[in-house]
Amino acid sequence: MKMSVRHRALSGLLAGAALLLAGCAVPGQPAAPGAAAVVEGETLSNERVSTLQAAWEDEAAAPAGRRNVITLEMMREPLLAATDEIGFDYHRTQAEQQAQLVLTTQGIQSEPSDALVDAIESAFLMAAFTLLPEDMSALQAVAEQVEADAVTNSRSGDFSAEAFMQSAQQAVEIATAEANGGSPVWITSYNVVNGLTATDSPWLATE
Repeated sequence: MKMSVRHRALSGLLAGAALLLAGCAVPGQPAAPGAAAVVEGETLSNERVSTLQAAWEDEAAAPAGRRNVITLEMMREPLLAATDEIGFDYHRTQAEQQAQLVLTTQGIQSEPSDALVDAIESAFLMAAFTLLPEDMSALQAVAEQVEADAVTNSRSGDFSAEAFMQSAQQAVEIATAEANGGSPVWITSYNVVNGLTATDSPWLATE
């Protein structure tokens, strides 16, 4: 899938920002009590999810649902490991600077918390994987890897690569509109992504 003109323009903004800012569960079994998910042997606790939600709401002023937060955090490390696949030279300082921009835009002069940097890092990587390549095949490959590896609990729902990709496309459209409207923090629009499904809920439902 070729990028549209506006997507190419937005990818230019992302590339410019990059230059400027230059207890494990058993596979196949539900995640242990207190764990929202386990990906590649790393446990995402419910407490950690709450901390990230607070960072989105209290620091970024961009509230995110529980499943949105879990999805972003489940994808963060796998995306970090795959940046070479899209030729993206990423460094943590880029997320730190973006997180600081999120605060500065609100007139807040304090340093961003580690949780906010992690949250913005996930969104920043999502932007890179959806806007820099010619298509989203690299992102889909990572999502399929996460789907095959992830263990979740019933409250979180099951991770679906297909649902995630549909949600990612919606996030691109929202981020594009925000950027075209002049928002300096359009990357926060990626906090709408959701790859977690439940038998009694629509694919893209958020909590």
